[in-house]
Amino acid sequence: MVSSNDSRQSLVQRTLSVYLALVLAILTIVGLLLLFMVRHVVLVLFVSTLLAATLTGPSEWLHRRFRLPLGLAAVLIYLVSFAILVGIGWFAVPPLLGQVVEFAERAPEYADRYDGVREAYAELRADFPALPPFEEQLSRLGNAILDRAGERAAALPGDVFSIFIDLLAVFFISLLLLTSRMRIRDFVLSLTHPDHRRRTGLILDRIWLRLGRYLWAKVIVMAIVGVLTYFSLIAIGVPFAIPLSVIVALGELIPLVGSWLARIPLFAIAALDSPRTFVLTFVASIVIQNLQGYVISPVVEGDQLEIHPLLVFVAVLVGAALGGAVGAFVAVPAAAIVDLLVQEVAVPWRRAQLRGSAAAAPRRRAARAP
Repeated sequence: MVSSNDSRQSLVQRTLSVYLALVLAILTIVGLLLLFMVRHVVLVLFVSTLLAATLTGPSEWLHRRFRLPLGLAAVLIYLVSFAILVGIGWFAVPPLLGQVVEFAERAPEYADRYDGVREAYAELRADFPALPPFEEQLSRLGNAILDRAGERAAALPGDVFSIFIDLLAVFFISLLLLTSRMRIRDFVLSLTHPDHRRRTGLILDRIWLRLGRYLWAKVIVMAIVGVLTYFSLIAIGVPFAIPLSVIVALGELIPLVGSWLARIPLFAIAALDSPRTFVLTFVASIVIQNLQGYVISPVVEGDQLEIHPLLVFVAVLVGAALGGAVGAFVAVPAAAIVDLLVQEVAVPWRRAQLRGSAAAAPRRRAARAP
């Protein structure tokens, strides 16, 4: 009779465990769906957190040195950064406009090269009649570009307003996070067990430090890559060196694939100039990219993220699928946070469970023995 009751209780416990696991799985799926629905808000919050972490070091230095409030110090840094961008634009815009005018003046030359491409395609089509006519292919491409440009032009006012609202939200949220960081940290620590508060505080500080250093290192890498690209284009003789270098530098915001995607306009301009220019540009891009991967990034970024390249690549793919370019940009620091939590929280917790189970196994076997 006792054995029957024990079996019934054991069955009920197993059933309850299965039901609890199903409920948790359903809640997890619902939570992921909700996060996906509000992914834009999540991205804004994460970018705000990234900026707040980046501003923490300089703001605290101004606070200690000049007794400025953290919020005022952060606003001052924003103003100085904006002034630097305006200064860069003041010196970069006139040459940029000059190169745009130069491109318009060289349009007939590019048209002659277009005729050469059409003649080469006609010769290729003579050998392969299955190829569609060149004009038909060009017309399809032109119509697709015009349709896309028309859609973007129609949506431009709304996009500009949305970007303005997002920038405004990032500005205020980052200031609030910066000024309230210690209060938020203390609140989180108050929810943890007293025995774990010290370790939890260290983990939170490491996460904040990683986030702050990542963006500063990324800006330095972008600047170095942009300068190297500019001087290499000047040496090769590629036209429009300033805008093309800026595009390549901005491509470094998206890890791994962004730099090569940003070089597509560069390769197109180089190919229109001459085959020799294209080959030299391609070789220079490979050299700069290898310098960036093996010298610049390791020296500048160091081991701040400490995550496997495979995890970086997967994170970029997932971030790009969920949030486009912004999602790909925030994917790497987000993956670094998850990796740190797994290493510092999940892995020690699971190992402690396994050690406890191994220690309790002899006692359970002794209790079952007759």
